[in-house]
Amino acid sequence: MMKKCMLFLFIFSTSYSVASDDVSLILEGYIKAKCGFTMQENDLQFPHNGLISTELVINCNSPMRMSLHSEHGGLLHLQGRKVNGYRVSLSVAGLSLSESFLARNLIDSHTLNIDQILFKKTMNLQLELTEPLIYAGEYKDILRIEMTPAASSGGIW
Repeated sequence: MMKKCMLFLFIFSTSYSVASDDVSLILEGYIKAKCGFTMQENDLQFPHNGLISTELVINCNSPMRMSLHSEHGGLLHLQGRKVNGYRVSLSVAGLSLSESFLARNLIDSHTLNIDQILFKKTMNLQLELTEPLIYAGEYKDILRIEMTPAASSGGIW
């Protein structure tokens, strides 16, 4: 009886043992880092109160680097060559991003490294005269804002 029981267990155990295979899948994906922005208008005129506010809609899918450069370091009076200063302020609601610069400090480009991903985020850009415009005539400055993906995300510094 013992032989029958052992034989039965042997047959039972071999008939229910299953050979197993496993497969490891390696899944990969890649999305190129890119940054861009749009703004309401790019030709801004200072009103009498000396304050301009506009918005930039940023679409960046990685951390980024932003550089700011003022061509004249303020508003250049084209007839008299006097430069009137202004302040540039940037902020993004809901994030800890808030920066302020004097235009005269932006003659040499100033760079910000932004660790957050600003995808479909709105940045408020505010420009404020530090002294009133008093001479008649035309004033001009070019403020360049450049955004590029950060090197850590595969972008170019």
